Amino acid sequence: MSTMYEQIEFLCYQNGTNVTNMCKKLNISRSVLSELRSGRTKELSVHNLRKIAEYFHISVDSLSHCSESENFESFIADEYFTQLYQAAKELNDENRKRLLDLAKIFWLAQQAELSEPAQLSFL
Repeated sequence: MSTMYEQIEFLCYQNGTNVTNMCKKLNISRSVLSELRSGRTKELSVHNLRKIAEYFHISVDSLSHCSESENFESFIADEYFTQLYQAAKELNDENRKRLLDLAKIFWLAQQAELSEPAQLSFL
């Protein structure tokens, strides 16, 4: 399966849709994405890349340069932290502090599981 297809599928999942519905909304033939998924096509046209990027409010670069799994993993991490940041912005100061405290608790628990000395870099 194409990494680009995986990225598009992930974006659909994040946005509560699927590839078929996205294609319908964007007037892109579903077969174009099927070809990408199967590997018979390695990339999308610039026109379709632009439509998909605009639909998900991301850059065309983030779709078109996602050819290695490392880039896809980075993309997922970036999207995760972007969503976390957006959600945290909506919180008041007290709840943002609580969120950070929770992150510290999870990090300390993880370090204890790994039996590593705890050195919080974000304190």
